Amino acid sequence: MKKWFFSGAALIVLGVSIFGCQQQVSTETVGMAKSAGFKGPVLLAVDFKPDVPLKYNFVCERRIALDMGSSGRSKKGNNSNTQNFTEKLEVEMVYKPVKVDPYGYTVIEATCESAKVTRTSSGGRGQLRADAAEFLAGKSFTLKITPIGKVTDYSSLESLIKELGQKAFGGDRKRSRIKDPDMIMDFVATQWSIWDSVSSIKKPLKGLKKNRKWDSKLLAPMPFVSKVGRDVEYKLADVVDDNGVSLALITSNYKLSKLPLKEVPLPYSGSFQMRGTFGFLQGYKVLSIEGTGWQLYDIEKGLIKSDTQQYKAEVTASIFGLGGVEPNIEINQMITTTLIE
Repeated sequence: MKKWFFSGAALIVLGVSIFGCQQQVSTETVGMAKSAGFKGPVLLAVDFKPDVPLKYNFVCERRIALDMGSSGRSKKGNNSNTQNFTEKLEVEMVYKPVKVDPYGYTVIEATCESAKVTRTSSGGRGQLRADAAEFLAGKSFTLKITPIGKVTDYSSLESLIKELGQKAFGGDRKRSRIKDPDMIMDFVATQWSIWDSVSSIKKPLKGLKKNRKWDSKLLAPMPFVSKVGRDVEYKLADVVDDNGVSLALITSNYKLSKLPLKEVPLPYSGSFQMRGTFGFLQGYKVLSIEGTGWQLYDIEKGLIKSDTQQYKAEVTASIFGLGGVEPNIEINQMITTTLIE
């Protein structure tokens, strides 16, 4: 049985600058939703009801500034050498419990109802062909999870990721090793660690007190092929009473991981060339990642109500055959998860 305690009356007001990677979490009395100092501890778990599916909307969006300056760093967006791009993936997923065991493993069938990718560039060129991630629509996979949300079997998801990876190479056999841009790893970032904030809690049965912190790692999807990771520091910041529904407010901070996430699979293997702007670049080096996030977690129902992650990454690269030219890339990324009631 889950236990939680709270008191007081102040609203959590969440504000976000989508591409500035700045977070504002303030409290003041407004409306019916109330934030309160609570005594604790709060016990967080993942809870699925038999035959009750949950639908979520995922949005992964990034703005990319590519500075093609010949040397050193320049202020992005302020010179003719800077190219600007945006990429956006929108996915609707339904999670249906196939087998529910509150004291053991629960099997979830996840089905993608829709997937859409949109791209823009400062040069006016949009998306030329369907992104491989759009082939998610109508596809399903299963996940086996523990009561605290730790996934113990990703095999079905991995198979789907590999299937999508093949779509990224198009149907031209003569040029089968030229890969189109895709947002498959953005989808992976949403699914591989969907319950990470709860499943990464150390000694979860002891519960959490206010301001308790714990660590984890998340994938940081990029516009180029990589498995760059983020070191995450979670904190239980408060409990929100929203019209009688008790929500845990979990905040997070992100830094660049020293090592890539080896356990996360890539959709493709072997050698290939990327099509488009990023096909001319090589030797990517992520210099830094800075970001913040927050999540509202329904304590009683054991599910995520909403989640926002945002970060800025600074990256350098080189151009094949052009020594002395060091492009600089600034990436502002936002990933949101929203429960569709």
